[in-house]
Amino acid sequence: MSARRAAGARRRIARRLAAAARGLSVAALVAALSGCASRPAILASPDDYEAYRATRVSRTFEGRLAAASTYLERYPDGAFAGEVRAYLARAEPIYYAAKRGTAAGLTAYLATLPRGAFREEATHRLRALVRDRSAGDLLARAARESEAQLSRQRAARARVREELVAWLRRFLGRDAWGRPLAEAPAEVIVPFSLALPAPRCAPADERAGADGRAGPGAAVCAKRIELPFAVSAGGERAPRQAELEVAVLQDAAGRPIEVALRGPELFTRLEEARSAREVGADDPEGRIGGIALAVEIARGAFAARVSADPSCSREVEAPVVLHLECGGVRLVARAAVDEGEDDGVTITVAPPAR
Repeated sequence: MSARRAAGARRRIARRLAAAARGLSVAALVAALSGCASRPAILASPDDYEAYRATRVSRTFEGRLAAASTYLERYPDGAFAGEVRAYLARAEPIYYAAKRGTAAGLTAYLATLPRGAFREEATHRLRALVRDRSAGDLLARAARESEAQLSRQRAARARVREELVAWLRRFLGRDAWGRPLAEAPAEVIVPFSLALPAPRCAPADERAGADGRAGPGAAVCAKRIELPFAVSAGGERAPRQAELEVAVLQDAAGRPIEVALRGPELFTRLEEARSAREVGADDPEGRIGGIALAVEIARGAFAARVSADPSCSREVEAPVVLHLECGGVRLVARAAVDEGEDDGVTITVAPPAR
């Protein structure tokens, strides 16, 4: 071919390309020339192509799935609908299978594909999981509340014994005696005089006291501590209350002469608090158990603060159930026999030598 004829052929090709370029986008033309263009790409509108592009370039799997769902909703007959539909048909089951086991996963699936093929199943499963979890939470909460209530009840019952032990130990210490009560150690004066309920004082009978040491001007200062708790009675929860009166007989100078720790059916209340069951008037074994418990408590406090020597024990005769005496400290426990009497423990301590 001559040079002139070859140049003419190139000009004819250029004119054809220019004509084709007027009807195609540059991108489509390049694709056509490269042999990679498809019919949908040539026919797609810019918006259609942009929506399709999001299904391919979103950074996350969820993003591509959401973009595919959005594309099909906007362009159900779009240029790329067949391709996107096929992709979603393959990818969605895989995604759902990975998410269906947990409430968080199902929530993520419904957020990504709110109109997905598994939306109804996902919704039902999510509701069931939430319902089960709510029921589980309610049961767990009920169990926690029940345990908390039982714990409070145990603590209330334990306090009956703890209060008696604490008062016995306070007044079995020699530092509480031989001087005005107002000058007693903080472990005695704070709970007795400063803590509520406040003690009330009244003149005492001059003959009061185990050894007649009251004398003119003597007074009794007492405080009554109420200790509510609950027991089981006939399969039902029954309220109980132990009353512990701490009564301090003082001479005219305010020095303790005798301390009485007493209360109506106090020893029976001790047994009820220990066993968490009702001890009725027709339950002698329960009453005996309460007296034995009071003796055990008093003996333990005496051993801790005074002496554990067996020689401190003295012979007793009803209504006295315990008599301990060592080193000038005397403890006597009496169980009420007649109606209207209190169970109680009295403590006296000989004044220090001058």
